Amino acid sequence: MSDLSSPALVMARLRDIENDLAQRQNDYEQAALDWFRAKRDQEKAWAEAFISAEGTVAERKAIADFATAEVGKEEEAAYEAVKAVVRTLDTRASIGQSILRAQARG
Repeated sequence: MSDLSSPALVMARLRDIENDLAQRQNDYEQAALDWFRAKRDQEKAWAEAFISAEGTVAERKAIADFATAEVGKEEEAAYEAVKAVVRTLDTRASIGQSILRAQARG
């Protein structure tokens, strides 16, 4: 846990968060791009599996779901992981800003 007992320490921590976010931005954008491309591939594979399957609509959906369940899983996992880190950093920045405002009033 960081020492946030003075405005200077809070501002230093906010600068660190800003730098961390800036460094992660490219990774976040690339992970998002990879996931959305993989999602399109998954949707196409699902449609192909559905069209080629036989049975009732429910059976064909189940076959297509099973056939494509793992398409894009690595890309989705990478995207969700980076997204979670960025969300956490955003939350920390917001908390730091609130602490800084409280210190200015106090």
